[in-house]
Amino acid sequence: MRTVRESKPDDVNSKIGALVKSITKYGPQINRISRELGVHKETARYWYKEKLLKKGYTAQAIPNHEKLGLKRVVALATFSDQFRPYADAILMAMSELSYLSSFMKALPDDLYSIQASVPKEFTSSWIEFMYALKQRGLFSSIKAVPFDWVRVVPMRSELYDFETDSWQYDWMAKPKAEAGSQNYASSAKDKFDFTDLSLIKQLQIDPDASVIEISEKLRVNYKTVNWHHRMHVVGNGLLKGYSVNWAGTRYDPKVGKALHRRHRYMWIELLVNGVTESERMELMANVSRLPFVWLEAGGLNYFVQIAFPMETMTEALGFIKEIVSPVREKATWHFMDQANALRFSIMPELYDQEAKKWKFDQAQLLEKFDRLVMEIKGMTS
Repeated sequence: MRTVRESKPDDVNSKIGALVKSITKYGPQINRISRELGVHKETARYWYKEKLLKKGYTAQAIPNHEKLGLKRVVALATFSDQFRPYADAILMAMSELSYLSSFMKALPDDLYSIQASVPKEFTSSWIEFMYALKQRGLFSSIKAVPFDWVRVVPMRSELYDFETDSWQYDWMAKPKAEAGSQNYASSAKDKFDFTDLSLIKQLQIDPDASVIEISEKLRVNYKTVNWHHRMHVVGNGLLKGYSVNWAGTRYDPKVGKALHRRHRYMWIELLVNGVTESERMELMANVSRLPFVWLEAGGLNYFVQIAFPMETMTEALGFIKEIVSPVREKATWHFMDQANALRFSIMPELYDQEAKKWKFDQAQLLEKFDRLVMEIKGMTS
């Protein structure tokens, strides 16, 4: 019979750190995690609810975009004066129609960093679509950059104090990079369908939802949903895992908006165009030693989002200057306003189940945005 050892007060923090790493792998499956940690399931559940959820640390499923045939594109765009007041509404409409996965506004200017997970075969068409919107006057400037792969970086929970909600990071003695972080590569496209995408969307919205709850939400037979979850979503690796949102910004479906924990982190986005393999590897090696990295993308270009604690801004600026120095002619970086940001879930509606392929009709999309442009011009004339 297995003996469950209860944690002493002095190692609770390390256990919560281990809990976070387990959530990153499996999601908030408390029974499984309690067995791995060697604690009672009620103890693990208490840590999850009281030490994480109540403090704003939420989990979210991470789709494997490459296995879903999607490619990440980052567009840096400035809205024209006429459309700037409607920027958020326009971007939210784009999330439903044209594969936007997130956006964030730069400080102190009006530049938007727009991320999209676009069907690989439509990458060029999507970029053309964005430039066509500029021609129609929505944007005064735009630059779109594609990437071969993207990853949400797991929380380095072993370097975090969950009691004081603070990072325990020594800038003079940087920790080693996590295994494999410098050799990340894209996955090959795998088998999936509309039900798999609907499942993934629900897990992005609510990672605590059971398969039974999801089947009721989707109005699909439980056995069907369970099979798809077991064989495709988990079995084929259509999820890369789960992220634990330590930065504190989350979308609350009950109130229908993003909730933010202000003034704790300063977000910096770094984009390096046309990197050589050696330049990309060096950038990844330097960045991977930071525990504050949120998202990273690579290929012929390199992109990273880092959420630096506010009290480390002197060190953060020195770090950015140091790593950008060898590629400064190719690099741009911006301070980002997390209070003007939103992330979106996968949109199964953009997948054609009959044809078994993603949809993207550039002409039809432009017609819809032409109507939107006319409506906004009518309101402002």
